[in-house]
Amino acid sequence: MSKKQKKGGFESKYDAQKLRDLIQSGASADQIQEELGVVSKQSLRQHVLKLINTDRQFYDVPGLYVRNLKRPQINFKGEVRLTKKMLDFPGTTYKHGDQFEIDIDNERIVMTRIVDTPTGGDVADEATEEPEGE
Repeated sequence: MSKKQKKGGFESKYDAQKLRDLIQSGASADQIQEELGVVSKQSLRQHVLKLINTDRQFYDVPGLYVRNLKRPQINFKGEVRLTKKMLDFPGTTYKHGDQFEIDIDNERIVMTRIVDTPTGGDVADEATEEPEGE
């Protein structure tokens, strides 16, 4: 049998001691990725699992297993889709049929929820989504 080679791409080197030191210092997954030059979260997960297996000790890395649901993207039609989880802020309760006013400028999208009060007036709650890394 012949060995298969990976096409293109860069595979990061596993450095157990440096990874262990970063985890014990409380570094987040993004900081560890940058420091070690790990390209993806999946690769970092594999490195952490390998370290856990080697040391027989559980390591918790902040931000490693959190899916990033707060970054909406524009699809090929030019639409921005927001899910309920993206709008889920502590202390808020959104339900089906809620309506929003949307104000847009170059840096921000401000969504104001329109809420009917028992007296018939409208009250507004604000949720702001700011682009990251642009």
